[in-house]
Amino acid sequence: MNFIKNIFENKIDEEVHRQFKRFSKGNFENRAIVEINVGKDLKIKTSFEYTNEFAKFLASTINNKAHVNGGIITTQDLKNLGLEFSNIKQFAGVKTYGLDCEIPKETLLKLIDNFPDAVFCLSFSTNYGSLKTKVKSPKSAKPGKDGEEAKANYCTFITSDKNFKNDFAFDIKEDFKKFRASHDFIITDLVVPNEYKNDLDKARVYAKRKGKIVRKLEIDGKQVVKEKEFEA
Repeated sequence: MNFIKNIFENKIDEEVHRQFKRFSKGNFENRAIVEINVGKDLKIKTSFEYTNEFAKFLASTINNKAHVNGGIITTQDLKNLGLEFSNIKQFAGVKTYGLDCEIPKETLLKLIDNFPDAVFCLSFSTNYGSLKTKVKSPKSAKPGKDGEEAKANYCTFITSDKNFKNDFAFDIKEDFKKFRASHDFIITDLVVPNEYKNDLDKARVYAKRKGKIVRKLEIDGKQVVKEKEFEA
């Protein structure tokens, strides 16, 4: 479920492309931040990039239904889907559909699949684990005062399955108690398909971003930097 892992393993798909649609050329620091603490349970905190990935993964572990809180942020109209929204807020054309109800597993999975560009800020629990997500428009993490590190405080995922950490610490072989990853996206080119070169809106959506990811890791205090060229 980790798009960074897929890039490093050369598994570029539509989900990876979707993560980069909003970017132009340039350097974009402190993206896709992950902080992992390994104790009695596994606790993972991330920035907003993993929101939908967490929601879809945990939804797949629902037995039948789950009580879901939170909101869906989108420019699309969701009012005719038969869902019970607790409230609907709108600002500058972007709607937030509030949720506080039981949703069947298949309904939730279908919703996430059918609206991939929406942001599913959901909080719910299953036998596998629990997810808590802030309901606010995604913004890139910013360093704090006095040079503090940018924080991973958008999603919190807790599970007793400690092997789940391997999806985020995919390139770390040794055991650890604390792990942090942040990424700089260095985008040097936009590769536009020929059929969209005269359509600015579609060119932005369908263009592949080409460049490099700088992966900055801290494992129990030890710092490691890795790089990977990509086109997605």
